[in-house]
Amino acid sequence: MGGRADLPIACQLKALDGRERARQKELLGVVQRKIRRVVDLAGGFELELPADPGTFAEVEEWVGLERRCCAFAEIEVEHRPGERLAVRVTGGPGAREVLAAEMGLPGFGARNITPG
Repeated sequence: MGGRADLPIACQLKALDGRERARQKELLGVVQRKIRRVVDLAGGFELELPADPGTFAEVEEWVGLERRCCAFAEIEVEHRPGERLAVRVTGGPGAREVLAAEMGLPGFGARNITPG
């Protein structure tokens, strides 16, 4: 086995400076508010979000920051403009639980989220 699954499940706290960490937290809040559906995956989950250009830009910025501090996570973005925006977050054993806790996702399994 190779790749990210071999990396320890630990956040690199010094990977982001204070300004970047604040922006990461702000963008996580934006992503959380826009989640329409969470789908349980082996080793992680998929977030479905609105496929508009603004959400895509926010997701791309958030993913860029997440990748720097959570090197153990595999994050993929699927975007079909006007149709689908999905973020798949996976990793080795235990990664799903850590990432779900960080993102404030209660439990797992496919479910619809009613926009607030």
